[in-house]
Amino acid sequence: MELNKKNNSVWKTLTVGQWQMLQEVQDLDGWDLMRSVTAIVDGGYSKVDQYSLPDLRKRYEEIVRQLNEEPFKPFKNFVKIKGKRYWINRFFEDISTAQFVEISEWTSDSDKINQNLHLIVASLMREITPFFTPKKYDGDKHLERSKLVKESMLAVEALGLSAFFLGSWILLLDDLPSYLSAENKKKMLDLIQEQDSPQSTNG
Repeated sequence: MELNKKNNSVWKTLTVGQWQMLQEVQDLDGWDLMRSVTAIVDGGYSKVDQYSLPDLRKRYEEIVRQLNEEPFKPFKNFVKIKGKRYWINRFFEDISTAQFVEISEWTSDSDKINQNLHLIVASLMREITPFFTPKKYDGDKHLERSKLVKESMLAVEALGLSAFFLGSWILLLDDLPSYLSAENKKKMLDLIQEQDSPQSTNG
């Protein structure tokens, strides 16, 4: 299935990291905004700075038009990034304590959801066995996964996942205010260190 019915080239290649950068430049205006948005999508300022001003404006308007077209947002059990498959924990009953603590941290400030999108998605990912079943969650590899998500995962995949998951997540946290206390978080973090030890992540 195409990302949308109009063969939208921007959404077909836009990574999570590029999406996040686009959110960061929204406070700019005029030529600064045009230059920054176009550089994020087209491969950097050094390339875009060679465009004529009419070409820059034309390209910027085309990018904005495509971004404003609603893309198809897949909602998957698995994602494939750089040739490697990962299981996605989409439902709360499948989430480990370690994942719960991490996602609670990344979503604690609603103003930073886009900024933390790669961290949230990385906390939902597990490596899989040769039989396509999920391994135990490996918190020690979160940084590695988050970098992979930011640099190589398509934004539409991350947004499709987060649109469903984060809406439900907020409702879940509303029912768990006591969990978010500092004392309880420390207890859970201590448990995570034991749960995610190397001996327990080889399954």
